[in-house]
Amino acid sequence: MSVNKKNLPIDVLLNCILVNENVRPAMLVQPADYKEATHEDPKTNAIIEEIKHSFPKLILSTDYDNYQGVIISKIDYNGNKTISLTEMGKILGYPCYEDFSTIDNNKITYTIDIFVNTNQRRQIQIVANRCKDETKLEKFNTLAKKAKIAFAKKQYKEILNGIEVEEVYVNSFANIPTQTIINKLLSNEKLEQNELNKIQNILYNLGFSMELEYYFSNNFQYNNPIHKGILLELLLKDKHNILSPFYPLQNYPAQFKKVQELTELWEKGLLDILQKTATEAPTRAETTLQSKKAHTAKFSSLNRIRASLKALGMGGIATTQHTKKHKKKNSKNTHYRSKH
Repeated sequence: MSVNKKNLPIDVLLNCILVNENVRPAMLVQPADYKEATHEDPKTNAIIEEIKHSFPKLILSTDYDNYQGVIISKIDYNGNKTISLTEMGKILGYPCYEDFSTIDNNKITYTIDIFVNTNQRRQIQIVANRCKDETKLEKFNTLAKKAKIAFAKKQYKEILNGIEVEEVYVNSFANIPTQTIINKLLSNEKLEQNELNKIQNILYNLGFSMELEYYFSNNFQYNNPIHKGILLELLLKDKHNILSPFYPLQNYPAQFKKVQELTELWEKGLLDILQKTATEAPTRAETTLQSKKAHTAKFSSLNRIRASLKALGMGGIATTQHTKKHKKKNSKNTHYRSKH
């Protein structure tokens, strides 16, 4: 987690500036991004307290039903009735929030991100939104232009502490349906790079760590029947996730922590089986595939959504709807791959 001198993660800081400057109506701080369950947990609470100090005009809302995180806005949503996933997307200013209820996961959709490049050679995702198509692309471009102006204001120079925003740009990429990958694996077809990236996103959104993602990027053997069987099961879990009726999981903090613990044990078991069943020497085709995946591993990590694509949103283990950071970074806030 990268922070500035005010101890705010840089993506949170940039989004606070956007809300403060009315570039977007609200942002969301999700405890799940910091492996916590509620805003009262230490890391999230420290972030919230710093936002209160640095941006006194912003209102923090936590008292609403269907809790997804701390809403940061100039509007008070405390005591609000249930905020649906679609309504949350509207509150956060996602151009494609209306698509949420009509997304067809069996068809190609698009994740449209807004990224920031800084003078410190860092790429930061500030918005990620899953859309049915690219018809609202111009709205994202307009948002990016307004963001660039806001970040350049002198009043934020001190809090940015040497960070200068050099570029704000929009990136759009197609989301491959999970079933497409399943079909290709069953017919022994070669996976394309965007399909390999999708697998990385799925691993992230199932709550696994970078260790398992790294294994898939560098050591996974697609021609190994045991490895392939494990992957097919993970793909089916992504397509028919039995936890989805309980999204966002922040509504069940005790169970959410238990899910995280069980996911860690699950990952250890998977790695143990994958390593024990790996052949001694990968085939030439596998070696080539691993090389190509390793070459794009960093890009895939920077762009994965931080929330389940099904939840359209932010953070591992599908905590909300608008996102998955190919990130989060989910929704960090993506209806959504994600960010705030």
